[in-house]
Amino acid sequence: MPQEKLEFELQRLRAELNKIRQDEVFGGLSAVQLAEYNRKSDRVYDLEFELHVIAFARKSLVVAKEEPERQWDKDPETDTPQAEARQPYRSREKDSTDSSTDSRRQGEPKKAPEDKGGE
Repeated sequence: MPQEKLEFELQRLRAELNKIRQDEVFGGLSAVQLAEYNRKSDRVYDLEFELHVIAFARKSLVVAKEEPERQWDKDPETDTPQAEARQPYRSREKDSTDSSTDSRRQGEPKKAPEDKGGE
């Protein structure tokens, strides 16, 4: 009910502001009329803000009501069984059985010590 009153007042004020703007085009506004226009314009802004707050509150209330119902529809989350979660280190590594293909281990081949003999 209060929202309908706010919407009705908003429509009325918008119509009055439109009329004042038309009057301004044809004859200009006095200082009193300009102050009244500014006051009504501020009230329109306040009403629009209140209506947005009311709409947001209703939407969040609907979402809050639906959220517990949604949780009942979900399948329960299960943890990974411990046997699957813990794996030996070597089985987790890719190509862990073949160390010769490991690029980190491939380097320059070791050279035989050179003989620095005195001939």
